[in-house]
Amino acid sequence: MSNQRRRSLSGMVRIATVSAITLLVIATLASGPTATAQGPGRGPISAPRDVELEKQSYRNLEVAKFYYFKRKPEKNDREGWQRINKAVESRLMEIVDTNPGFARMDEVMFMLGEVHHRGGDIESAREDWESVVRNYPESQFSEKARKRLESVRPEARK
Repeated sequence: MSNQRRRSLSGMVRIATVSAITLLVIATLASGPTATAQGPGRGPISAPRDVELEKQSYRNLEVAKFYYFKRKPEKNDREGWQRINKAVESRLMEIVDTNPGFARMDEVMFMLGEVHHRGGDIESAREDWESVVRNYPESQFSEKARKRLESVRPEARK
């Protein structure tokens, strides 16, 4: 066999090998994604949040905070305070009803407790704050809720 023919044959073998490897890679990729374990599992991945619903809930929370902190009627205007509390509560309850997985639900529940407390419904306020402590122990509102719970305990009033 001539030298030139041997080089040509070995070149064809190389091309065939590269082609076979390329086809194998393409076939592997085309078969779909494969999951392989990479480190310790962290549990199931939660469903992605609805972006529009999150925006709407965030807006409702901001409006509720505005009403709660900025819009204050005269101290003797009992009906004015009831209207403000009702407006804040309705915004917060809309979040609870429409988006229970809201990213800032700890703040929503804490504010609900504040509104109920300001309106004189101590039992509902206590339930809301206990919900924050129980469901969001790592939240910044958890410690605030604990303090509020301590301040409304029946023993603390004696």
